Amino acid sequence: MRTLGVIGIVASVVVSVLAAPAVARGRVDAPWVVAATPTSMTLDWAGTGSYRLTARPQAGGRATSVRTRTSTGTVTGLRAGRSYCFAVARSNRTERSRSYCHSTPRRVGTPATTSIRVATFNVCASVCQGWKTRRDAIVRRVEETDADVVAVQELTGHGFDFGSQMSRRGFVQAAQTSNEVVLVRTSGPGAHLQYVGDVENDGVVRAAGAASPWITMHDTVTGSPYTFVSVHLEAGTSRSAARARQRQARALIRGMAASAARGPVVYAGDFNSSRARRGDPVGRILARAGYTDAYQQSTSFTRAWMSSSNGFESRPRREVRYGDHIDRIFVPSGTAVSDWEVVAPLRHGRAVRPMASDHHPVRATLRLP
Repeated sequence: MRTLGVIGIVASVVVSVLAAPAVARGRVDAPWVVAATPTSMTLDWAGTGSYRLTARPQAGGRATSVRTRTSTGTVTGLRAGRSYCFAVARSNRTERSRSYCHSTPRRVGTPATTSIRVATFNVCASVCQGWKTRRDAIVRRVEETDADVVAVQELTGHGFDFGSQMSRRGFVQAAQTSNEVVLVRTSGPGAHLQYVGDVENDGVVRAAGAASPWITMHDTVTGSPYTFVSVHLEAGTSRSAARARQRQARALIRGMAASAARGPVVYAGDFNSSRARRGDPVGRILARAGYTDAYQQSTSFTRAWMSSSNGFESRPRREVRYGDHIDRIFVPSGTAVSDWEVVAPLRHGRAVRPMASDHHPVRATLRLP
């Protein structure tokens, strides 16, 4: 009888365990931004079901949450130009994501009169092997940016070859050093920037070991001048490399201020710095000089989750908390940015081969006064 009693108890426990709903393990995929306004942020994430999306001010303060039955959500009531950290949890609270942090765009001051698409692309011709096998892919990536201006880095030894390829596609190498180039689309559908090749409209700023070419262009409709700089700061993750980048950034800003450049200045290039890397001291230097990363100012995003550096790995890299975008476009604070994109064609979730470079191009559409 006792044995039967024990068996009955065990059986009832087994039945109750088997009948209980399975508890999901692991985490929900971290969200990423797809659209923003000065007071709201829309985010997306992988998954199905019901969720709670929470936004918490990074500097501290009251959190805001919304519920959604899909893998996308919009948080409203935010403050312009503030950084928030977003996390997702299943409605049953069994899974939580890591946090993703992003800033709401600042409010735009002066109304925009000109829309210019600017891209930056480190083609890794000086360090990486296989220029001949990668050249056509590099040209395709530049074309896919559909940009008016492209800042190119690490073109060492291949400027003439690359320039001849791009001239057939309506671009001119408007300013250049032995490594860096500013490409400008001056012909073809939609071309609206005029290049005037005199000494007052282009130059090179030599900044603590980094040489950055710049060019002033004029819009063919409004006549307004705009200046574009191709930037490549010191590579490396050491503290000495970080200090070198800071020296270069300060020298670059001083050099451009002393140059003959006219109109709003846009810095585009491989800064080897991001919020995910030692707190982004280069970004802070540019912010103090009155510049904002277009990534933080844009109102729509494509592949914000994908790192712009890829190391020739076909599986996309991802840095969750901030997005590890070392290829950046800095605009005068208050500039409107209508879209931002990592230009990286994917097939079945992997980069299309042959891969053009160990970087993906980054492009933003700027609305300049």
